[in-house]
Amino acid sequence: MKVRQSFGRCGLVWFCAFFAAVELGCNSSGPAIVPVSGTVTRNGKPVPFVSLYFQPTSGRPSVGNCDGEGRFKLGYTRDQDGAKVDTHTVFVVYVNGGAAGPPPADFQEIYKKYGTPELSPLKIEVKKAMKNLEIKLD
Repeated sequence: MKVRQSFGRCGLVWFCAFFAAVELGCNSSGPAIVPVSGTVTRNGKPVPFVSLYFQPTSGRPSVGNCDGEGRFKLGYTRDQDGAKVDTHTVFVVYVNGGAAGPPPADFQEIYKKYGTPELSPLKIEVKKAMKNLEIKLD
């Protein structure tokens, strides 16, 4: 009988732990993500066809691809647009990707300053939704 009783207690402990984990997982909505979109410019002109990365202090980055007018919309996951509420290091890359156009004429200069999270001096704090954010790569 003692074996059964201790199995019952152990089973109860495991059941409670499992239920608590499931409950926390179901109620946890993950990090706060807000919509972010805008335009990337350099010397007052749009920067077309670059990929813009928002790297938060912790966690996954958000990415947006600029169109021919330098407009972007960030994506956090495949199914969720936006960026994590946090302070982000912003950097840009150019990936020659089929439908995208040519890199900006001065992309090498842009890349030297903003091409990696280690180099980029650009920090943007995301606190709430941002629809017309202008990112100046000057």
